[in-house]
Amino acid sequence: MDMHLDLIDQDFQDGTTQPEIYGPYADRVVYDIRTAAGSFTHIVDLSVGTPFERKIGLEVAGSINPRATIIASSLTNTATELGFLGNVINRIVGIGLVPSMMSSVTIVEVAPGLNTTEDHRARAEALLAALGYTTERVEDRVGLVQLRVLVTIINEAAFSVMEGVASPEDIDKAMMLGTNYPKGPLAWADEIGLPVVTLILEGLYREYGQERYRPCVLLKQYMRAGWNGKAAGRGFHTYQA
Repeated sequence: MDMHLDLIDQDFQDGTTQPEIYGPYADRVVYDIRTAAGSFTHIVDLSVGTPFERKIGLEVAGSINPRATIIASSLTNTATELGFLGNVINRIVGIGLVPSMMSSVTIVEVAPGLNTTEDHRARAEALLAALGYTTERVEDRVGLVQLRVLVTIINEAAFSVMEGVASPEDIDKAMMLGTNYPKGPLAWADEIGLPVVTLILEGLYREYGQERYRPCVLLKQYMRAGWNGKAAGRGFHTYQA
């Protein structure tokens, strides 16, 4: 397989959008996925955002090569919806991956759209395997599995902080010791980036309309203050520069 990828999302290329989250990972992401010179047979878009924002990026991706497999984050929108928005309905494969976690995970959820062909699904899985990831196929749903569960826990933890139940440090310590989590939910939030966590929650809330997915006001307030997480130096916790 001639594997040459490009990250078409503008956020990663110049860091102009949410640079405190995306900018620091731009070089690493591009380095990791540009495996060989050649034609664009795969295009990866790990951006998250509203349907309108995703539509623009995917239309660009789809125009690069009409036969390329489009591998896109389906954390805020389903692959089926993204395929329709970007006019790439039969060649899009959704995955559950955010740039800040690329080096810390070994398994990636894969969710083909309802119209995605088996050939494009197989090509996407082969590429992820070549990059060192184990793949797990799941249903095409907003948030998929891992991050859907994780951001819901993060949201509840954020509500606990806002309501004065406990401090971020105590919540993370309790979850690590009580449930054997490798990291507390609020430390995870900082690692992923609060804007990304909020966008995934908004996608889930938009899709399902359930109150449990409504983003905690504290997440938005921290973002207004620029406390976007670890890459920004401060989120629920403070980090050394």
